[in-house]
Amino acid sequence: MKQKHILLTLGALMLLGMTSCKEKNLFNKEIYDQMVDFKFMVDNMDRSHDWQLIKNGSVMVKTPDNVSRLQVLTADPYSSPKAEIAAEVGCVDGQATLNYSIPTITDMLYLAALASDGTHLGVVPFQYDTQEIDLRGVALQNSGQLRTISPQTFSYLYEATFPEPGDFDYNDLVLRISKHYTSDPTLVLLTVKVDAVGIQKQVAAAIQLAGFRYEDVTSVSILEGDIMDKNYPLPRRYINSDLQLMRGRSGQAVISLFEDAHWVMNKEKESDGSIYRRVLNTSKIETENYSSFADPVTATFCINFKSAELAQKLTFDKMDPFIIEEYNGGLWEVHTYAHKFDEVLKDIYHGQASAYDNHVSWCLTIPKSDFRYPIENMSLGTYNSDTKAVFGPYENFARWIQDHTSYLDWYLNPTIPQQLY
Repeated sequence: MKQKHILLTLGALMLLGMTSCKEKNLFNKEIYDQMVDFKFMVDNMDRSHDWQLIKNGSVMVKTPDNVSRLQVLTADPYSSPKAEIAAEVGCVDGQATLNYSIPTITDMLYLAALASDGTHLGVVPFQYDTQEIDLRGVALQNSGQLRTISPQTFSYLYEATFPEPGDFDYNDLVLRISKHYTSDPTLVLLTVKVDAVGIQKQVAAAIQLAGFRYEDVTSVSILEGDIMDKNYPLPRRYINSDLQLMRGRSGQAVISLFEDAHWVMNKEKESDGSIYRRVLNTSKIETENYSSFADPVTATFCINFKSAELAQKLTFDKMDPFIIEEYNGGLWEVHTYAHKFDEVLKDIYHGQASAYDNHVSWCLTIPKSDFRYPIENMSLGTYNSDTKAVFGPYENFARWIQDHTSYLDWYLNPTIPQQLY
């Protein structure tokens, strides 16, 4: 089936290569869509796919006098080591509202009650979509030993080739982002870890706080003191600022992460002063001038909001970490699917964003802190409509792409672990 499209695809690649911001009239959407379909690893994808693996909820809680803070946990902290804090807030006048984002497959949650000294008083299980809980007179469960409770962490994986399709191994940049809470109701901490760079060209990154205006945030600082790409030796072009808080093109709040992922992970230069670019942590072997190992790099961003109400609204569905990469002489943004066509820092589409609406995402949002991503040139999962064969390290990924309502737990079930980093 796909062999007969080879010549057509090569022609599409040539056409896309000729297209520039000044020559939009050369762009052919039909040919572009065929090119993406040809390169994408799953035939017959679900054209209504939303690429969503998370859902959002909100619960209002009434509390007795001995409860000072509340947490929404993803598991029972007295019996499971996998409990994460999906939301946390202090109680005011005996009540509080908690907003959260959780994996779509999660239906049972736990409301944890804390005393003023931080002691866990116990938990109450509740179903997702529960809108109100009254803890007054309720016996809290606190049987067993309290396990370690981790901050909620999502993994973000990118193809840094947009608008051209890549190999869809989704390892060109791998970020892990955690959300932490403090006693200051206006402060949210985001810990960003750069785990891998699976491409040899420059990639920058930032976070759009979707639905938040620049004026909603009073300041952003880095807990460790230094920016992630400290001492960057080249002019900044992808993100024209070393400030942590920026105003987006539409007035939105934007957190600058770094100008160059390679410099963040491996501060090494060529003899001519350029950045030494290898794929980092995406190959299981080191090869000269191509692949290498590097320690992940972490920074914690302290985001101070104008009010506690605004801080409480920052759930993972409001966070849009995006990358900036160069294609055909222009700088393009790669966003989470819900914000695929946002133009946060760069004017990309010139009113023609719909031309690139092909239902494919160049970014994956995985609600799992230690999600194992593929090694180089290994797609997550493939399906060939001629042979009916499903293959890859996550075969159920291919089945999910064919039906966005099924196999929503695909990322928990690797089929060929040796193809994963």
